[in-house]
This record gives sequence, C-alpha cells and structure tokens, in this order.
Amino acid sequence: MRFPSNGNKWLPWFFALLSAALLGVGSLDMGVAQANGKATLVAIHEQGPYRFEVSILPARAVVNNTHLSLRVVALESEETLTEAEVNISAAGPETVNRFGPIAADNDVLPQFFETTLPFSAPGPWRVTINVITELGDETIQVPMEVRAGQPINLILVAAIAVAVVAVGVWTYDRIRAGLRRRRANA
Repeated sequence: MRFPSNGNKWLPWFFALLSAALLGVGSLDMGVAQANGKATLVAIHEQGPYRFEVSILPARAVVNNTHLSLRVVALESEETLTEAEVNISAAGPETVNRFGPIAADNDVLPQFFETTLPFSAPGPWRVTINVITELGDETIQVPMEVRAGQPINLILVAAIAVAVVAVGVWTYDRIRAGLRRRRANA
C-alpha cells in the first residue's frame, strides 16, 4: 500500500501515536496465564525416597486461580516419576476453608502432576500433598500465603479498545480522503 505523497504531515504523528499505543498495551500486566516454564518453584522437600518440587502459577497463590505443578523425583536414581497417585488437600485460615482431596494428573506433561487449587479466601493456607508410588506412600505440607485475585480492569480494556477503533477509523478516513484527492487531481 502506498500513501499519498501530497504533503501529509500527519503520517509521522500517526505512526508515533500507534507505536505508543501498542507499547502501552503491551506493557500492561493483565495476569495472562503462561506455560509450565513460567511457574514459580515454591517448595522443595526431600522426604522418604522422594524429592518433591512444588511450583505454582501465578507466582503468588491467589483465590480461585492458582495452578499447582508437582514433580516427584526418586532420590536414589534421580529419575522423575511419572507413575503415581497424587492427591492434594488444603486447610485455610478458618475451619470452613478446606478442600480436597483433589487428584492431580499428569495427562499434559508426564513429568508434572497438575491441578488447580480452589482457594476460597485470602490468608495462610496449609497445602497437603500425598503421593503413592511403588516406592511408598509419603505426605508433605506446603504453607502458602493466598492473596485476593486482581480482576482485569474492564474500564481500562474498554478505553484501549475504543482508542484503537477510533485511530483505525480516523486512519481509514484519511487514506480514503487522500485517494479521492489524488483521483480528482489526475
């Protein structure tokens, strides 16, 4: 696409504004979930014949939206175990804040047993993880400080969407006006 070359001084300003808008939107932290590689390791326990590596996503546990990944390693062979029964339960800051046991499966990545923890309230929680394999049955406890989740600011998202649409309509109108002038002068 070629822009009209009849002295359009607005074109550099348009690209500067568009670049600033894209940088602004790109720098917003909207809490987007990412793959296991971005999970935060929160605990390593060596107990019995195992090493337990517990990771969560997001980096801090939040109400209703914390993903837990568990890697179980045999201490003797340093082999990651993929055959296990893993159950997770938790007790929260009040006696009514409990859940589990919840089964953690390794259907997506065989080396990680995963589940979502349904924390119901912010505060201190004690997560209990029970693992059963051919090497034996072990249980560990991992303390977590659960925070209230941060909802997406819908007003900010709507304002950005309106701004992007407005810039798009304005640009389309400017290009069409330039093409009409060019045809009229030809």
